[in-house]
Amino acid sequence: MYNECYIHLEEFIIQKNLSIKDLTLVKKEGSRIVLTPTKNLHEDKSIIKIGARILSILNSPHTVSSAWRSYVQIQEHETNGKIRIQFDNFILAIDFLYIIGAIEYGDDLMWRSKNDKKDI
Repeated sequence: MYNECYIHLEEFIIQKNLSIKDLTLVKKEGSRIVLTPTKNLHEDKSIIKIGARILSILNSPHTVSSAWRSYVQIQEHETNGKIRIQFDNFILAIDFLYIIGAIEYGDDLMWRSKNDKKDI
């Protein structure tokens, strides 16, 4: 399900006249957080993949905490109990989705944008 969200997220970025190449790397305490996977970064730790999973969770409005719990459940199921990302990377992905207009936030809830007409 999140693979379809990944494709949709790429389409959304292109629709906003952005290019993934235009989006820069973020450095964090000696490590690099990258928008797309590389040979040195597992795809589960890329902001694009985290964002796609978040979009797959947001079929209805969620608080950040409830979205995080859902994300952890999905990740634990897929990786036999191993959590691959930390909460701050999750928040960074939410920030990214908000900046590109893929999600909206208000009254302590976040949801997919109204211009997101594709049902995933």
